[in-house]
Amino acid sequence: MIHRILPDDKTHWLKLRSTNINSTEVSALFGLSPYQTEFELYHRHVSELQVDFTETDRTRWGTRLQNSIAEGIAEDQGWEVREAKEYIYDDELKMGSSFDYMLLDKRYHDPKEDAAILEIKNVDGMAFRDGWIEDEEDGTIEAPPHIELQVQHQMALTGLKKAYIGAFIGGNKVVLIERDADDEIIESIRNKIKEFWQRVQDKNPPSPDFKHDMDVISKLYGYAAPGKVIESNEEINKWAKKYKRVSDVIKKLEVRKDEYKAHILTQIKDAEKVSGDLFSITASMVGPSSYEVNREGFRMFRINWRKAKSEKTKS
Repeated sequence: MIHRILPDDKTHWLKLRSTNINSTEVSALFGLSPYQTEFELYHRHVSELQVDFTETDRTRWGTRLQNSIAEGIAEDQGWEVREAKEYIYDDELKMGSSFDYMLLDKRYHDPKEDAAILEIKNVDGMAFRDGWIEDEEDGTIEAPPHIELQVQHQMALTGLKKAYIGAFIGGNKVVLIERDADDEIIESIRNKIKEFWQRVQDKNPPSPDFKHDMDVISKLYGYAAPGKVIESNEEINKWAKKYKRVSDVIKKLEVRKDEYKAHILTQIKDAEKVSGDLFSITASMVGPSSYEVNREGFRMFRINWRKAKSEKTKS
């Protein structure tokens, strides 16, 4: 059953989101999210795992500019829009979404019905170049897959058949992408969400993406039982050897880096700055200071390699 709720505040909104797969998360189920993996999403629900989100200037300004971008697009297109403050969710499928704006149906003298979704994106110029696909022949543009899935997810919940992705590029260009509801994609989204909740029910976590899930794994295994010792095995041996090889390379590179720094310092001597054609160097003084740090407990990780018996004998 579909529910529409106007959240009381941000805390209420976060609580509503926490029990559903939301439109900004669904791409993780397809392995297409640039922000999280399905492994992380699973453990957020099963373990109530909290992964910190650090707000950046880009995300902060994106939120601030969202209304202006939407109003500007509406003015250019001759549209009437409303800010979508509701949260919509399907309590059976545990599928939910928030929205940016709704385009109102102008067939009515006093428009009251939503005609389409308007999803706003404030996009850096380089991010647009690298992540959006523009067809040189016909000029059509595709948003990154996670955004395309986002609006299909939103149309599935609202029942609306049309959505627009309004992207403000590099602070001076608007790209407007029209999308129709795709029944095949929507069915795939629903199936992926069903499979995800079945995993949760069966306590069957997806495999981690070890390149991207280090923070999640560290939080999951952030506790060490005092005095507990286990024997190594082939799998631990394999990864410990790989870890050592990489650590040795890093140590050698750190020594090499210090060597190069020493060469530079002998050349610049007491100069505070160096200006070059391709770079600049800042080597200014940082005054002495003292400060107190309250640090939370954490799990220390270190591998100590034992010398081979032959090496011990020689020494």
